[in-house]
Amino acid sequence: MTDAIASSRKTGELVDGRYRLEERIGTGGMATVYRAVDESLGRTVAIKFFSPAAAEPADAARKTSETRVLASLNHHALVTLFDANVDAEDGAYLVMEYVSGPTLAQRIEDAPLPSDAVAAMALDLAEALHVVHDARIVHRDIKPSNILLTPAPMAEPAFRAKLADFGIAYLIDSARVTTPGLLVGTAAYLAPEQVRGADPAAPADIYALGLVLCEALTGHRAYAQADKREALFARLSDPPEIPGSVGYEWKSLLTAMTALDPAERPTARDVASRVSGMGANDADSTMAASALGVDTDELPRDTPTMVLDQHEEQVEAAPRTDEEPTTDSSSERSAAKANETRRGLPAWRWILVALLVLIVAIAIAGMVIWPMIQLGQTAPPPDLPALPDPLSTHLDRLMQEVTP
Repeated sequence: MTDAIASSRKTGELVDGRYRLEERIGTGGMATVYRAVDESLGRTVAIKFFSPAAAEPADAARKTSETRVLASLNHHALVTLFDANVDAEDGAYLVMEYVSGPTLAQRIEDAPLPSDAVAAMALDLAEALHVVHDARIVHRDIKPSNILLTPAPMAEPAFRAKLADFGIAYLIDSARVTTPGLLVGTAAYLAPEQVRGADPAAPADIYALGLVLCEALTGHRAYAQADKREALFARLSDPPEIPGSVGYEWKSLLTAMTALDPAERPTARDVASRVSGMGANDADSTMAASALGVDTDELPRDTPTMVLDQHEEQVEAAPRTDEEPTTDSSSERSAAKANETRRGLPAWRWILVALLVLIVAIAIAGMVIWPMIQLGQTAPPPDLPALPDPLSTHLDRLMQEVTP
């Protein structure tokens, strides 16, 4: 279906007397994307051609109205819609801002992103989703490959995020959304209510964004089961595991964003408000303490200098006996220092050292014993319970429709 569209368009072709196709830059289940030049304005654009089934209009007036709504959306983190032709006989298309830069998916392949970069990206995307949701539009397919990273005009942050493909599902006839191959969504980022067959709403976008942010911070995808049915089934009963290494603020926010109940998730505005107040080093400042299992509020403070002064005064003021030989001032200072050395560290420091030694010993023992236990165990394949209809039938159809 998409190949038919791709083969009908050729590099160098002039579309509607205005857009000169230069290169095919993307192909998906619903559309093919070309880089092109708008010869009227002399700028580079991206043109997305829909497959015939996805673009077939049921109501031309409604399509025109919906396209105008999409074109009215304005935010720096949304890919701008310049033009559209939803009634073209040879394939409807959208003309959009061309963004040069990698996708978030490509960036995550290199390494997880630092906490401050993810916070800046989250603020951009949450604000953009607020604009989209305020217009009663649901994105439906938020995932790393739909987030484009473009160089920022200033040194900090290093890049700005742009949300692509917003409103694509909005332009597809709702009667065709359940057609095999046209369901909008990616299995790894579907919300539980989408798996159950509910109509997507704004909380589904928040859920997907939460999974994306967690993946950006950790470099690992939640619900990474190899079997697609298992991955879809898991999110029906279990929220994703958010590691403590991301920091308390991130863990709290991501847990809320990925709540199983859509009503418990924050709005896009709430997410933007929370990430805007996050410290740049939230994860870095708490990671060391959380690794030791110690609450940062309970960490001992360094001994103030005044305590050391008091201790020295106590040593110097110690009573002398008649048998003690007379010494000069330098000898007294040497004796005081030796006496302080014999006294050793304060008691709380010895306790802290002992605790650290115990924690290290337990960690080493775990690393030695756990692999030995694992060698003797083979995890059985998950025995997924049968689901009652109509959920079972919907889930089987869903696995055929969504992309992995």
